Amino acid sequence: MNYPYQAIEEAVVNAFYHRDYMSCEPVTIEIEPDCVNIMNFPGIDRSISEKTIAEGKRFVSRYYRNRRLGEFLKELELSEGHSTGIPTIQEELKRNGSPRAEFFTDEERRAMRIRIPIHPAFLEKSAIEAENPAVEAEKSAVEIEKSAIGIEKSAIEIIKSAVENQRYSEPTRNNILKIYDALEKEQVFGAAEIKEILGCSDSTARAILMKMRDDMEIIVTVTGQGKGKYRFA
Repeated sequence: MNYPYQAIEEAVVNAFYHRDYMSCEPVTIEIEPDCVNIMNFPGIDRSISEKTIAEGKRFVSRYYRNRRLGEFLKELELSEGHSTGIPTIQEELKRNGSPRAEFFTDEERRAMRIRIPIHPAFLEKSAIEAENPAVEAEKSAVEIEKSAIGIEKSAIEIIKSAVENQRYSEPTRNNILKIYDALEKEQVFGAAEIKEILGCSDSTARAILMKMRDDMEIIVTVTGQGKGKYRFA
């Protein structure tokens, strides 16, 4: 997975556990393409050396903030209260095959930031996709085309269902379906096109058009194209 859940949970709980609630600065969580940054204010107690922070193994402080909050988190089974948070984060990342978390603070210990890197496989996938925008564009085009085909199939099924539900003879139903299959959905047509498709007389072509328009309501009149012109609804 891109980030092990337990590592993220532990880091977030630590940030809220150890922040200064007398300060107006909130805990911040920033999701970057390659990592998650979690920051709380102030930083780690000065009893913990910069070397220990850089190693990112286990932080044992002489002073703990928010002891009552810590007890509440223990009741919720979100914290153990034995300085096990950092080792748990590193262990979960290792088990997931992810790089180790990194910890940062300044000389004044005004803030504490933990950087949790994404699993390398997901970083490589993002890089490949970024380098191949044409591939992603093609995928999107294919999906759009699939959606259009699905809509068109639905329209065909509606038309065919309307034909099947009419009490016409089988030859009449077959003729109407043949017309639908032969014409484009937006194509304008009239009796002459029906006559050509079916090889029938003028009167038969006009009769079929009336059935499609008045009884079945699957075609609509088109204006501005001459008299007796229609298209499928």
